[in-house]
Amino acid sequence: MAARGMDSETPSLPTVASLKDPPATERISRDMDKPLNHDSPWKVTVEKLTRSLLEVTFPEVAAGIDWSVQLESLEQELLEITPASEIGAKRVDKLLKVRLLDGTDQWLYLHIEVQMHYDPDLPKRLFIYHYRIFDRYGVSPLTLVILGDPSRKWRPTSYHYQSLGCGITFRFLICKTIDFEGKLDDPRYRHQQALFIIAAHLGTQQYRHNPQQLSAYRLELTVKFHNEGYSLSDNHLLHHLIDWLIPLPEDLKLQFRIQLQQRLPDKTMPHITLFEELALKEGRLEGLLEGRQEGLEKGLEKGILQTAREAIIDVLDTRFGQVPDSVRERVNTIGSEPTLKNLLRRAVRTPSLEEFQAAL
Repeated sequence: MAARGMDSETPSLPTVASLKDPPATERISRDMDKPLNHDSPWKVTVEKLTRSLLEVTFPEVAAGIDWSVQLESLEQELLEITPASEIGAKRVDKLLKVRLLDGTDQWLYLHIEVQMHYDPDLPKRLFIYHYRIFDRYGVSPLTLVILGDPSRKWRPTSYHYQSLGCGITFRFLICKTIDFEGKLDDPRYRHQQALFIIAAHLGTQQYRHNPQQLSAYRLELTVKFHNEGYSLSDNHLLHHLIDWLIPLPEDLKLQFRIQLQQRLPDKTMPHITLFEELALKEGRLEGLLEGRQEGLEKGLEKGILQTAREAIIDVLDTRFGQVPDSVRERVNTIGSEPTLKNLLRRAVRTPSLEEFQAAL
């Protein structure tokens, strides 16, 4: 999808020359060089958009599943075969039990490499996981692999070893995200929400070091999925996932939201409103200009804690629907940044809202 250029009529934000911040281009470049956190949004995608993701990436597998029967997530089974050293690695794993159209049950081991580089050890790791599942549970899972690297040539499909006439060949199915470049308008994927997630991943790969183009790409992507006719909750989910996948530096966030409200004036946006963000920015500038450094630091600390609380509730709301008031109230009483960071990680990974509540 070709991203359109930035609107020349977009109002510019006021600047204060006396502030000792680094130049905008320097700050933007520094922000875009930070490590990407793509595993969290992909985990939520696998969990919330399972059918769409499989229909886009492995259509023949999806066509053989009886979607009238609820999928069973085998989180505990997967955890038991995952060494502690591999927990938290930059990849996404999901073990599912599905009912096939012929009435039999099938385990699916879905593996997503969110790292953007070639990994020569991948086939061996997949074989090890396949064997662990078979050894522990006596089940041979169908192994499906989504590769997010930009190489068109690297396409591993098997692991093989042989010695003195003995050996084994293990085969798995792969899908490369790079193959979906320019496919957002392909009628085969009409209304597939998962394709927007793949498009967001590809956009970050292509424009990560050109923030203005990245912002323009995200704007077109956001406008496009809003025009697909999805429900409010579906739009809400896509907003948050794309916000994760295409993070913008602070200098471009307000510009992006102004343009988004101009392009979609009648849509309800699940983001913080532009006016709230402008008020926050104005308060920060006033604090600096009046020299109220201590008050500014306290305000920033308070803002960081509140942002962390909102992020936790946001993730829980995205994954599990309406969050109970008791959970909201408990999270909002926490004043420790490390505790909130740990709770945010737990919110992303917990298999159920009940388990999260128990940890509070």
